[in-house]
Amino acid sequence: MPLRCASGEGEELSFEHDADSWAALRARNSRERHLKFTCCDAGVVLKTSSLGTRYFAHQARGGCDTAPETQEHLQAKTIICKALKEAGWLATPEHRMTDSDGVCIADVLGKRASEALKGIAFEVQWSPQVAEITKARTDRYAEHGLRSLWFMKRPMPLNSKDVPVARLVSTDTDDGFDVYIPNEALVRGAEHMSSRELSDLEASWRRCGTLYQFVRGVVEGRFRFGLASDFDVRVTVGGVANWCYSCGAEVQPATWIVLDLGHLNPDFPNILVEIHELGEVEGSLAERILESINTRLPNVGGYRLGQRKPKESQATYLANVCRCGAFLSRSYLPYPSDKDRVLLAFDLKTKAEEVAPFYKVRDRWCFIDEVNPPSKSMLGVHGFGVPTIILTRLQAFSPSADGPLGKVRHVGYAGVDAE
Repeated sequence: MPLRCASGEGEELSFEHDADSWAALRARNSRERHLKFTCCDAGVVLKTSSLGTRYFAHQARGGCDTAPETQEHLQAKTIICKALKEAGWLATPEHRMTDSDGVCIADVLGKRASEALKGIAFEVQWSPQVAEITKARTDRYAEHGLRSLWFMKRPMPLNSKDVPVARLVSTDTDDGFDVYIPNEALVRGAEHMSSRELSDLEASWRRCGTLYQFVRGVVEGRFRFGLASDFDVRVTVGGVANWCYSCGAEVQPATWIVLDLGHLNPDFPNILVEIHELGEVEGSLAERILESINTRLPNVGGYRLGQRKPKESQATYLANVCRCGAFLSRSYLPYPSDKDRVLLAFDLKTKAEEVAPFYKVRDRWCFIDEVNPPSKSMLGVHGFGVPTIILTRLQAFSPSADGPLGKVRHVGYAGVDAE
């Protein structure tokens, strides 16, 4: 079920026709039989599938080695071709290549220009296919100077730099298909998931728009593997209302920070760091974050951050220090909650290696979509999950928020309150 054939005037592409020109081409071919296939000598007939996809078909199969396709496969190829064409690329469906192993056919070849030496082989795999075959076909395309991108109904492997795979899900809309890539939970935990969990779109996958939108994003360079080399990290500092136990000043200690790796890294989680943990993280980014907080925090919360050593202890840790010199022990700081508020937010330039001390990166394919960015999960610095309530229910800081400041009380062991 090809999307292209040849005529005396050159190449005919079915996706370039509307209803009227398709009817005119069918009528002319009935009279002149001027359309031919490059794969065999069979006659050409023009058809339209039940999904509305226009395509060319063999009048008689004969000895042709072209495999039959599902209607979904045919529709997906058509959408890919249209997206490439409207992005200014050349789209060649059923692109045939010959090598020592014989003939191989890419579903759609995309190139920036006809003279370009490299391109992308877009493959639609609607039926099951084992990972070994996918890898072998990808390697074969690479020998022809082509990168590959697979769209699969049942994607395997899930997260490979060498074999990029996205999940294709048919819809009841005119868009035809939605595209999904693995989310944080799937990237980190696929080997521990059941088949039901692996296929759960809401829990394990991230929607990247329609197939058309995704292909446009690919050729625009918005589908990328791993963290960006240079990017802005958004640092949000949260805190609570409190009184200084020594001087009685109304203060707002910083209790945690959240690192958002920015729009260039949309599929990586936010990172939650409690203030005492910031003092335990080594590296230049941690040092710059601490310096930036201490430049701003005294004017907002009345505290600054510094290393303090409690009495009768050999250990020091990062703590809030009041203007009067008194420091707030971490024992008096509650866990992050929806009662917290944003004290500070600022951006810092950084790079992938600077983030490593905060977050053990597991690279994955990312899709950048600033118009419809994905919601992000959150991890602690030790890799444990964190409820998203911290970011979704924060109140913006104002000096009069929530009325009088409430004193933070330390909750001792066995649930006994202690001053």
